[in-house]
Amino acid sequence: MRLANYHTHTDFCDGGNTAEEMVNAAIESGMTDLGFSAHAAWFFSTEWHMASSRYAEYTDEIARLKEKHKKQITILCGFEADYIPGITAPDPAFYARFSPDFLIGSVHYVLSDMKKKHAGLWSADASAEEVARGLEQCFENDGKRAVQAYWRAVREMTETCSFDIIGHLDVIRKRNAALRFFDESASWYRRELALTAKAIARSGKIVELNTGGLSRKAFDGIYPSDDLLAVLHAQGVPITLSSDAHSASHLTFAYDKAREAAREAGYATLSYNTCGVWIQEPF
Repeated sequence: MRLANYHTHTDFCDGGNTAEEMVNAAIESGMTDLGFSAHAAWFFSTEWHMASSRYAEYTDEIARLKEKHKKQITILCGFEADYIPGITAPDPAFYARFSPDFLIGSVHYVLSDMKKKHAGLWSADASAEEVARGLEQCFENDGKRAVQAYWRAVREMTETCSFDIIGHLDVIRKRNAALRFFDESASWYRRELALTAKAIARSGKIVELNTGGLSRKAFDGIYPSDDLLAVLHAQGVPITLSSDAHSASHLTFAYDKAREAAREAGYATLSYNTCGVWIQEPF
């Protein structure tokens, strides 16, 4: 069975290990495929995105490791690319110059309605304090409006951008246990999930089962939720496993739990990148 992770961060962005340390750990643990996915928002950056001045250094280093370890493990060079309308997007139009092997598309920032009095970018994947502050500043503490804006952004990204994997699909749940700003069982929320699953199915994109919230003790579950995973399966959306690793010790964190969640939802295969083509293999 192949053991892969396509969502891996290093000290090129906010990870705790070098790329070579990640490769060595992957080989030691018996991994067959390792995809690097530096946080990217070309052409700008934040304290946790890779600096624009380091893109060439990053791609050169991953190319070096790919060649050095080609007999031991398949290494791919990619980006976890942010979607912020009008600013940056997970699309070849932004990243073609770097020739990535794959792209993960993620929504970390949600643009509030610019026609409203309180407008701006809400960081949906941040500390509870920052998420709460953004809810107040950008959405006047209207959790439903904020969450609907998040799902609209995910659908817009899915429908308008060309990338491979959707990152941590329902990361909006990350701080909901602490802040209780929306009801995950509400009919309006379930409609958002259904609409999004249909949009993903039409696009042919892959959704990752992401265990990063567990490994970093920020969240007690897997992205996406069991309910959403079942909806995705019903729509025929393919999946892959990832740990969203920020350290070498977390490369396959909670994979057994993720596989069990996939089985419970009805999945029997996972997506793997083989010579640039995504194929389904049983797990």
